[in-house]
Parts: sequence; structure tokens; C-alpha cells
Amino acid sequence: MATGSATRPSDDRIGDRLAALRRAVRTERRRVADERQAFNAFRKRLADVESRTAALAPAATPLVGERARSVSTPGLCAVRDAYEETVMSVPHYVEDYDDTYPESLAAEFGRELSATLTTGTAFDPAIKRELQRAVRDRCEGCAAVLDTLDTEAASLADLRESLPELARDLGCLENDLEHLENDLEHLENDLEHLENDDLEAMGFGALEARHARAGALRDRCETLARERQATIRRQRRDLRVPGETPDVPRYLYDDHEATYPVLATIADLADRTASIRSRIETAIARC
Repeated sequence: MATGSATRPSDDRIGDRLAALRRAVRTERRRVADERQAFNAFRKRLADVESRTAALAPAATPLVGERARSVSTPGLCAVRDAYEETVMSVPHYVEDYDDTYPESLAAEFGRELSATLTTGTAFDPAIKRELQRAVRDRCEGCAAVLDTLDTEAASLADLRESLPELARDLGCLENDLEHLENDLEHLENDLEHLENDDLEAMGFGALEARHARAGALRDRCETLARERQATIRRQRRDLRVPGETPDVPRYLYDDHEATYPVLATIADLADRTASIRSRIETAIARC
């Protein structure tokens, strides 16, 4: 009937798990902060890139594959230089992305703008405005992610002490239940032995001994009931359950037939004990 405490996560394991989560949040925050800084730097570089209307001239060599330059695309080349030297130069770029210039543009700003910047013939004012809006949105997106990560980091910091403490309290609860299950199992075995006795064949002395034994079992039932009620009160205190909130058994065992199944089990055993005592007293009266 034991619940198997070997599978229970220890306080150290919970602390280690929280520490790993906090490290993951810190790593992600550092990367997002680097990206935000890179996009801000790219936005500043972009402001200095001259835009001009496309000339009616033969199409320039597209900026794909090997780097290609043309006298008709100085703005697009400047954009590429600025992007590669900022966004594509963050420390974790190769580890996390490792994609090409066109692929990176498509991932950050969409395929249409990526195609315009890599196969176009000029960096005209409309394209520049569109790119600036996209970069601004990307910076704001990074800021929003940083806020979320900061909130998560604060939450994990708050749990650093309270969660292991909760685990210890729950461990005590599980130990209490294991001990209680063992006591109930022993009590039930004793009751079964008494119920199986042939009282009619016993003499007064044997019946008196059985009566005393049944009384001891009744006392054990009362003791277990008191201990269980004390446990429920301790759970409410240790787990800081608000007064208006159902206590731990009512929360855990809400779908069970009895509101307090453990106390109901003890009460059932007490009833059986009372029935046995009554049978023994009847047999004693006949002696």
C-alpha cells in the first residue's frame, strides 16, 4: 500500500531543475538582447544609406550567391554590408541560425522584402521606408520578448525557495500517508482475525481477552482519527491554504465518494470494531 517514495523528486533535484530553467532564461535573454542591439545598430546604419529611384537601365546582377556589386545598386550593397555586420554578426548567429543573407532577410522581414533587397535594381525611398518599419517592428518585438523573459526570471526567482519548501511539505504529507496506510493495513488484518474467531466455542477467559483486544483496536481507530485530523490541520498551515479554500484532502480527493476518504476508512474500521465488541459481549453474557 506504500506510495513508493523512491520516485519522489528530492529538494535538491527540484532546486537543480529550477537552476537549469533560470540558466536557460538567462541564455535566451542574452541572445535576444544581442539581437535587439544588433537591429538597433542596423537601423542606425540604415538611416545613413542613401536611397534613390531606380534608373531605366539594364538590370543589375542580383545580390544572391556570391557577393555581387553593380554601379546601379550601391544602396542595396550598403544595406547588405550593414545587415551582415550587425544582425548576422551576433555571437550566437551561426549556432542558432547559420543561414544566408537572403534566408535571414526572409525569416526576419518576409520573403517579399527579402526578394526586393536581394534581386532589386535600386534602393528607392519606398523600399527604405518599408525596411525601416520592418526593423522598427523587429526591435519592438525583441523588447516585448525581453519583458516576458524578465517576468519569467522573476517568477523563477520567487520559486527558488518556495517550491523546494513546498516539496518538503508534500514529502511530509506523503510520509504521513505511507505510515497511515501501514497502520490501517495492520488494523484491518487484526480485525479480520477477530472476525474469523469462533466465539461460541470459546470460554470466558478467551472471550475476555478478545474483548480487551477489540477495545485496543477501538482505541487505535480513535488515535488514527485524531492523528489524521491533526495532519489535515497541519497541511492547511504548512501549505498556506487560505481559509476559504478547500483543505488538501477535499482538493485532492474531490472526485471520491467520501469528502475525507481516509477518515471515512477509519470510521468504517471503527464500526467493524464496535460490531465485533458487541458480538463478544453477547457471547460473554451467555457464559
